[in-house]
Amino acid sequence: AGTWTDEFEATACKICPAGEWSHSSGARLQGNCVSCSGSSCLAEGSARVSIELRGLQYQQSTSTEQADLRVAFARDIALAAGVDVSLVVDLMGQNSSVTMGQDGSISAFLLDLEGVSARDLATRFYNDAFRETLVNSTIAVLGSRPEHLGAGAITVEPEHFVPLQPTTTSMTSTSTVAITSTSSSSVVTTTTAMHKDIAFTTTGLSSDTTMIRVAGLTWLLIAVAPVGSTA
Repeated sequence: AGTWTDEFEATACKICPAGEWSHSSGARLQGNCVSCSGSSCLAEGSARVSIELRGLQYQQSTSTEQADLRVAFARDIALAAGVDVSLVVDLMGQNSSVTMGQDGSISAFLLDLEGVSARDLATRFYNDAFRETLVNSTIAVLGSRPEHLGAGAITVEPEHFVPLQPTTTSMTSTSTVAITSTSSSSVVTTTTAMHKDIAFTTTGLSSDTTMIRVAGLTWLLIAVAPVGSTA
């Protein structure tokens, strides 16, 4: 932001004239630089600074190293801008600190900017000297130089500062209650008494023998005389 170039494969861009600014990266024409509402192009008195720091495994650093890196980078930004380090805040509004991304990116805001323009800031940040300062601060904190360490794209964008609010994650626990209904069933056993007349039939048998037919079954009754009885 704030720059343009009409040269193919240019390694450096030209900064927009005073009182003008481009709000997109890769502007190809000077006409992309448009007039600002104020001569400084910092009507809100604040600017956002974004830096790509390659080769820094921020998440693999210790918590102490991470804290020291945030303070060191805030100090580097303040020194380059020519302001007190307390005017450098992270995205949450913490003074003298910056916000670090997992990829090593740096984000911060400069607040209460007076007597400085957006063009002044671009001139101070868009150079190799500032990039080398960031690299040296990283080495000083970590004690060694990470492989492929280097500062990439740097962007200064006039922007009103609105601190990010911490997000709260609510977890809802759902419990399922199984209700079992037990039904009592009464089993009534009914006993039916059936009465059936039995017909006795005696045919063709001697007086001592009786044939009885009951429900289709034939029973043969034989009378046996007691032992010792006389005929």
